[in-house]
Formats: sequence, structure tokens, C-alpha cells
Amino acid sequence: MSVLSKLFTPAGKKFYELFEQVADNLDVMTGYFRKHLEAEDRKVRKPLLDKIEMLEHKNDEVTHKLFVELGRNFITPFDREDIHFISSSLDDIADYMWGTAKQAYYFDITLHNGISAEITNRLTEYIALLKSTLNGLADRKALHTQIETLEHMRVIVGTSDAVITTSITDIFDEPAGTVEMIKLSDHYNMLLKLNNKCGDVINVLEAMIIKYA
Repeated sequence: MSVLSKLFTPAGKKFYELFEQVADNLDVMTGYFRKHLEAEDRKVRKPLLDKIEMLEHKNDEVTHKLFVELGRNFITPFDREDIHFISSSLDDIADYMWGTAKQAYYFDITLHNGISAEITNRLTEYIALLKSTLNGLADRKALHTQIETLEHMRVIVGTSDAVITTSITDIFDEPAGTVEMIKLSDHYNMLLKLNNKCGDVINVLEAMIIKYA
């Protein structure tokens, strides 16, 4: 069966539907993540953390469904390895978002220098573009147009990386106790890992789109 004909198979449609579910899930999750990091009251943070955890588990379920579909279907809309890589990479974003939120809550970390707002604003913009890209995978004729969106996403990730790295360096210039410095350093490193996962998704999507566009 030709690559084009795979697009119209029920199995192909199922994969696209699952990718769209992941996109929607990450979109909602990012909204709670943003509110969580910007909140200073732990009582406000707890219900937000619970919602993030629920969505992370929900995302695990969708990722599991994607892997099940890979096992069930001989014919897939993209190479099996590509679907596996992008599914795992998207799941990593959800995992690190939840992990960063847990760390901020249990270690009672609040950033007063506006870094949380800056990073989460960029993450929100990134996820919106990611959602657009994932929802556009089914349109093979316009697949090449997603490359420009990926470049925009890459700029966001690069800028966030610079902001977080600078923030890690700035910790040592601020009058803070050793414990507080360690907590902040760990938190920034979690944000950096989350941002790196966002970069990994761009690389996987770019390779996949170039192959099929």
C-alpha cells in the first residue's frame, strides 16, 4: 500500500485522533502548570498540582493507546519508529511538567524575579504551536508548511534556555542561604530539562515532516 493510501485507513485516522488528544491534554496541563508556578500560596497550588497529576496520568493512558495501536496495526500513517519517538517525546514533556510542579510544591519554591512568568509564558506559546503542528499532521498536502512553525518553536526553546541558564548563574549573586540556593538550582535545572524535552519534540517532528512532506 502506498504512503498516500495509508492516510485514509481507519488505523491512520486513529493515530491522528490520539495525537490530537495528546495536544489537547498538554494544552490544558500547561494552563494549570502556569498558574501553579506563579502562585505563592501553597493552598492555592495543591489543587492545581492535583489537576496536573490527573492530566499526566491521562496523558500516560493516551501514550499507551498509541503504543497499542502500533502493536495492532501493520499499516501506519508514518514509520513505526517515528510514531514511537514522537509519542515518547510528548510523554516526556508531560512527565517533566508534572515533576517540576511537584518539586515547586513540596520544596515550597517561589520565584520572585518574574522568571516563572517568563518561562511559562513561552511554554504556553510553544504548546499552542505544538498543538497546531500535531493537529496538522493529517493534512499531507500542507505538511511542509509546518516547518516554519517548528522554526518558531525552536526560537522559543532557545530563548527559554538562555533565560534559565542566566537565572542559574544569577543565584550565586543573590543573598540567599545554602539550602535556598540548592532548591532554586534544582528547580531551574528541572525547568531546563523540561525545555530540553520541548527541543527534542521539535527535532523528532522536523525529521518526520521532512521525510513525508
